Amino acid sequence: MSTTFISLFSYFHSSRPISYRAKFLAVTILVLSSSVLALAEVSAVSIQSPNLLASGTTNLVSPIHLQATAEDTATVTGYVVYIDNVNVFRNFSPSVDAWIALPPGNHTLYVKAWDSHSNMATQTYQINVVAFAPPTPPVHAHRLLNIDNGTWTVDNDPGVGGQCNHGSIGMFSSNADPNTNNLPASDGKGQHFVLTSGCRYDDSLFYRKFSKDPSRYAGHTNFLWDFWFYIPNSTNSSTIQAMEHDMFQALQLSDGVHEFMFGSQCNYISNQWQLWLPSAGNLTWVNTGISPCRFSTGAWHHATYFLQRVTSSGYQEIPNNFSPATDLNSSLRFGTLTIDGQTVYLGGVAWSTKPGWSPVIGVQHQLDSSVAGAIIEEYVDGESLTSW
Repeated sequence: MSTTFISLFSYFHSSRPISYRAKFLAVTILVLSSSVLALAEVSAVSIQSPNLLASGTTNLVSPIHLQATAEDTATVTGYVVYIDNVNVFRNFSPSVDAWIALPPGNHTLYVKAWDSHSNMATQTYQINVVAFAPPTPPVHAHRLLNIDNGTWTVDNDPGVGGQCNHGSIGMFSSNADPNTNNLPASDGKGQHFVLTSGCRYDDSLFYRKFSKDPSRYAGHTNFLWDFWFYIPNSTNSSTIQAMEHDMFQALQLSDGVHEFMFGSQCNYISNQWQLWLPSAGNLTWVNTGISPCRFSTGAWHHATYFLQRVTSSGYQEIPNNFSPATDLNSSLRFGTLTIDGQTVYLGGVAWSTKPGWSPVIGVQHQLDSSVAGAIIEEYVDGESLTSW
């Protein structure tokens, strides 16, 4: 037994009043505890996924699924993931589990972990994004399935696209058109959106909202939206001005309800994808340079979007305990788009708006005509939205 602890042992077994001994014990424990905490430090940070080469360059598929842990003599309180020396992800948890959408090409990557006393980073890894594929949601993700089977709303309000809106919902059949060669679902149910244009630019919106128990989606920052769509042979591509697909969420944050509108469309006039992004101080349709996008008729097409809520700086920040005050992801980022198995990187960050809605999550499709007197149709089936 050391001299220090022999002295303490003798002291607490002396005849001094108990109040003095209790006070001395409390002070001693505090001093000893402070000494232990002073030694706390992150001793190692390791990346479990993806499997990165210690030297050379690792070829990866984006979005990358990054999982990391750290060793510490105290509790690890957070991590930052850096790509090309820029923060792309931050959390306040003992481990990292993130999906990070990166553009093609070479990048540097490293992860830093910290506790209340120190921090440590991994080595810098060299990675090369060579392909893209939608992420695999975790088992705990929330899934809205068979969205196409429910009750949809047709919005022919002038605010959608002007004074000439003539949309309706028709019968969904599985006869010759739409054909059953690659029909995605076998339940025989889905949506049939119809626009009978009364003027040159005739726009109608079709949507479904989920407002029950919005707290189940609060704190979710990753979204995987998946659906099949079909354009019948009777629809002439030259009569379409745009075919729009949007996913949206209205969420209570510290300063009110924010609307996140993940807007995208195939502009049939320019034959390229457009995203709802900032330009000249406003949100508007911005060309992505991704072309072509005029879909073939008479066959089902499969679309998958990976979308994220991010901070105004463009990175995700995940609080340890979610609340409107701790959620700083007030902007949105487009990750990837998959059409018929071919995935492309989208990129682009937009700000949310404050429309005064109540919290809600949902999806919508819009048909825009380029000529008067045309009938434009779209069938939708197998639609789902997964969030985590």
